[in-house]
Amino acid sequence: MYSDIWLQEGYKSGDRIVVSDEVDYKIWTNLDGEIIGVSVNYERADDFHYDLPIEEWTKFLEKVLGNADMNHTQKLFEDFLKNNPNLFSFEDALKDNNIKYDKIAFYDGDIF
Repeated sequence: MYSDIWLQEGYKSGDRIVVSDEVDYKIWTNLDGEIIGVSVNYERADDFHYDLPIEEWTKFLEKVLGNADMNHTQKLFEDFLKNNPNLFSFEDALKDNNIKYDKIAFYDGDIF
């Protein structure tokens, strides 16, 4: 996972930005305070965690949410999830737009 590498490099993640009851994301910064990536977390009975380097996150913002201004991301992401309630809508949007990501899933305590 990208976030494992980011942690090893001493990079920091910010506070959780809540998008819905089940989805939040964190912004990662390097030692100079520059944004280097984002982790998106789905917290359901089974958890899914996605890491995207900032270049790929920006593609998601532009191609899927329609606005790369991160000041609007929380609301636009919330709207996206309301309009696309399927559990894998986010992942499908990433795949459909050739956006690179890492994913880890936890099923009943197991990691896949």
